[in-house]
Amino acid sequence: MTDVVDTEKKKTKTPRASQSVEKDPVPLLPGSLMWQDFGSYLFHLMLPQAFILQTAHPVINAAVTVDKKYLHDPWGRARGSTKLLWPVVYARPEKAIEMGRNLRELHRTIKGADKYGNKFYALDPEAYSWVHVTGFYSVVKMHEWFGEPLTPEQRAAHFTEWKQMAGMLGIADRFIPQTEEAYWEHFNHIIEERLDTHNEALNDILAPRYYSNYPVPPKLEEQLPGWLWKLMILPFSLFAYRLTVATLPDNYRRKAGLRYNLADKAAFKAFCWAVRKAYPKVPEKQRYIPLAWRAIKDARRHPEAYQYPTAS
Repeated sequence: MTDVVDTEKKKTKTPRASQSVEKDPVPLLPGSLMWQDFGSYLFHLMLPQAFILQTAHPVINAAVTVDKKYLHDPWGRARGSTKLLWPVVYARPEKAIEMGRNLRELHRTIKGADKYGNKFYALDPEAYSWVHVTGFYSVVKMHEWFGEPLTPEQRAAHFTEWKQMAGMLGIADRFIPQTEEAYWEHFNHIIEERLDTHNEALNDILAPRYYSNYPVPPKLEEQLPGWLWKLMILPFSLFAYRLTVATLPDNYRRKAGLRYNLADKAAFKAFCWAVRKAYPKVPEKQRYIPLAWRAIKDARRHPEAYQYPTAS
């Protein structure tokens, strides 16, 4: 397997031209690897490290710290992300294409300057594509750690679908690597040359007690006293922090000076073993977020609604 750290580090040019869609997007369909993984709770184990990598980019940091929704309204942010991004995969083909276009148009409106005067534009080619770039690393490592490592054929299929998803998000081919070798070169270049190790967003979300600041989930507000929630969420926050650090790429973890010693490695290895043993026994319905499961059921009941002439 191509190693994220050992791949030869080659500098790549940052595109300056504005992004455009070079060809019509092709939706991911039921039976694709993306449908299998993207809405699973297993994939959600990889989302915190992806958010770290994304907010370490200076443009994304400037954008997300304007209102700090990740800090002041984390549940609302999570609902919004699920509502906007996941239907780009889990929806009937025409609806999925529409949602991809809507998501891109929403990002067109996100621009300005942060409180320090740093300008940002959410459709900056490097920043907008970087969010998607973090996804392939996440899926490869998810299988390696929490399931079975991907075979060369599976990796190739995942990479093809990853590029297909980029088209759904309005990312032109010229702004993302077209081979896996080029992908790891680009991935390492951005980590080593472009990402911050300290910025406003990172200082917030890389705090061990970050999740302990979450309010009681709206659905539990009437049943769960605030003091009990605080007792429950603090241990989870400390665990989530260590899991996030463990799942970050080695080169970013070293660059940021994050602790990851032998005890941490042993704890992470034990957690991965437990997940690998337990997850296959979880009923299929419970493996997916509700939005994804509804789409999976709809696809099984109405397969004709998911036919799309140019989809692979």
